[in-house]
Amino acid sequence: MSNQEVLGPLARQIQPVLATFIPATARLTLAELAPVLARVDERLAQEPPELQRQLQLFVRILWWLPLFTTLRTMGSLRPEQRLKVLNWLQDCPVTKLRLGLWGLRTLLFLGWYGDPAVQEKLGYRPNVGGWDAWNAAQAQKRGQ
Repeated sequence: MSNQEVLGPLARQIQPVLATFIPATARLTLAELAPVLARVDERLAQEPPELQRQLQLFVRILWWLPLFTTLRTMGSLRPEQRLKVLNWLQDCPVTKLRLGLWGLRTLLFLGWYGDPAVQEKLGYRPNVGGWDAWNAAQAQKRGQ
């Protein structure tokens, strides 16, 4: 399975979930969402095809799941309704659903926060020195 085939075709279904997890993405168009999903797909390319198919199936299930209680798909729910569905899933007694949600959430965070422009806006500046570099910078600011 190539990179673009994993989540790219599911952008419309992923968009409301991403907007719930990361409200700053709520106004993204599908075209603006493409680089986020490309970063996720790049990571997913390292995974077996079975896992990629499971993730695609989970996204489709997530899209249709609210239909049973609200008669609406995930995309037609208000943000607070989407949050309620996702909160239920995170505590769901079905382990596979919980794992799917946490896995998807982690991948979407990777896709969004992996963007250097987003990192710059947040003031994130990774350093190979890790916490030692951060502590040294803080000590220097305090004049120690």
